Amino acid sequence: MRSVRRIGAVAAVTVTLMLAACTSSAAPPRVATQSPVNTALSWFKAINEHNMPLAQAHFARADRNQMEWSDSGSFYDLRCRLIAQAMTTSQVRCTFMMHKRPIDMLNVTYWSVSMQRKPPGPWLITGYGQP
Repeated sequence: MRSVRRIGAVAAVTVTLMLAACTSSAAPPRVATQSPVNTALSWFKAINEHNMPLAQAHFARADRNQMEWSDSGSFYDLRCRLIAQAMTTSQVRCTFMMHKRPIDMLNVTYWSVSMQRKPPGPWLITGYGQP
């Protein structure tokens, strides 16, 4: 009888721990501190790998809702270059081709990517698109 109670107690603790692990929100992935160009390339790589948590982590917290579309296709022939950089802001232009291009992006071949940072932290995306 004692062993049955012990097994029941162990099972209850195990289930409780599993539920706690499922309901706790994991910390978002960390984005490396790197150049604005490499940050943009890293963001596109996360999109291509369908890694939504990492793609969203490339954005400033207030701007993460801009990643709601990320499962629509993948990018190739990607080239990014620095347009402007100051201590806390930067602008990168990335040209690309796309597999499974959504209809609203038929004529889109580049994005300007705006970023900000709080030194010495990483560059985080605050916006992208065509001006």
